[in-house]
Amino acid sequence: MTAAADEPLLSGLRVLDLGQGIAGPYCAAILQQQGAEVVKVEPPHGDWARKTGLTREGFSAVVLAYNAGKSGLCIDAGTAAGQAVLTRMAAQVDVVIQNFRAGVADRLNIGYEALRAVNPRLIYASISGFGPDGPLAALPATDTVMQAAGGLMWGNRDAANQPRRIGVYLADLATAMYAAQAIGAALYRRSITGQGRHIELSLFEACCALQSSNIVDAVWSAGAPVPRTSTAPSGTFKVADGYITLAALDDAMFSRLCTALDLQQCLADPRFATHPSRLANADAINQVVAARLAGERMEDCARRLRDADVLGAQVLDYEALCAHPQARHAGLFGEIHNAGLPPLPRPRTPGGHAPATPETAPRVGEHSAQVLARFGFSEAEVAGLIAAGVVRQAT
Repeated sequence: MTAAADEPLLSGLRVLDLGQGIAGPYCAAILQQQGAEVVKVEPPHGDWARKTGLTREGFSAVVLAYNAGKSGLCIDAGTAAGQAVLTRMAAQVDVVIQNFRAGVADRLNIGYEALRAVNPRLIYASISGFGPDGPLAALPATDTVMQAAGGLMWGNRDAANQPRRIGVYLADLATAMYAAQAIGAALYRRSITGQGRHIELSLFEACCALQSSNIVDAVWSAGAPVPRTSTAPSGTFKVADGYITLAALDDAMFSRLCTALDLQQCLADPRFATHPSRLANADAINQVVAARLAGERMEDCARRLRDADVLGAQVLDYEALCAHPQARHAGLFGEIHNAGLPPLPRPRTPGGHAPATPETAPRVGEHSAQVLARFGFSEAEVAGLIAAGVVRQAT
C-alpha cells in the first residue's frame, strides 16, 4: 500500500470553525477526524458549551468530545479589527462553518457574501435552528426544543403516548452529519467548477429528514390502527444482571428463538402460529418471553440468541461499550488527554482517520499566536492584536 493510500482523506483541507455548542463543532470535528486542519474560533468568553453539564478545568464533555484535535483561536469578532482578522483567514481556508442565529454572521461582516468576495472557492456552511428565513427563523433553538418541534419526541413516545426526549443530542448530531456530507458534496462540485458554495441547513429540516419513514407511515396510515410494533416477540427484557433486547423477524426466526429459549410450547399455540397472529397477540408472547428470561444472565442469553441466529444483544452501558471486544478489535475509541483531566475515550468518526497519538481539546485561545502565524500574520501584528484585546492568547 502506498503512502498516499494511507493519507487521511481530507489531508491538506483547511477549516475555520466558528461554531459553538454541538452542531457546528461536531460537523468540523468530523472533517478533522478525516484529516482536515481545523481552527476552533471562540469569543473572549468562550464557547457557551464550556459551561454546560459537569465542568472541570474550563471544559465540559461537549467541548472535549467535539473539539479535540483542533487548534484554538480566541478573537473578538464584535470589533472591526477582529472581523478583519477572520476575513484575512477566510481567504486562505477551504471551509467555514458557523451556527449563529440567522443574520448574525452578516451583521458581523463574516457572512457568506462578505467572505466569498475574498475567496470565491470558499465552501461556507450556515447551520441554524429553523432556517435562514421564515416565521421562526429568528428564534433560538436547542437540541431539546428541536426534538419537540421536529417530531423526535413524538416518535419516541411511550406506550401511553407520552412524548419523550431521546437521551442523546440527536437533533444537533444529525444536523452536523448532514452538514459534513453536504460539505463533502460541495467540495466535489468545486473540484469540477472551481467555484465555492453556500450550504444552508437547519436542525428543523435535519429532524424531518431523519424521520422520513416515520412521517410517511404516519400520513399513509392516518385513520387506521397502527401496530405498536412491527414484529413480535420483540423488545427489551429484564434479566438477572441487566437487560437484553431481541426480535423475531419471521416464522423461521421465531422457531429458532423458541428452541433457543426452550419455549417449544409457543410453537403449538395458535395465537403465535403466524406473523400476523403474533402481532395481534404481541403483549401475550412478550410476557411469555419476559417470564422465561427473568432469571437468566445477559451473557448466557446473548450467547443463545447468537448461536440460534436470532436478532438480539445485551444492553450495554457506556463503560461496557468502551470495553466491548468488537470495539477494541476495531479500534473504535481514541483518547483525549487534557491537563488536569483523566484520559477520556473518544469514538472516532466512521470512515475517519484514527489518530496515532491521543488528542487534546484546546483551551480558549490556547493556540492563538501559533494559528495566526500559520496564516501569515507577523509577530508584530500578532503582538499588536493581543495588546489591543482583539485576540487573546491563553497563558
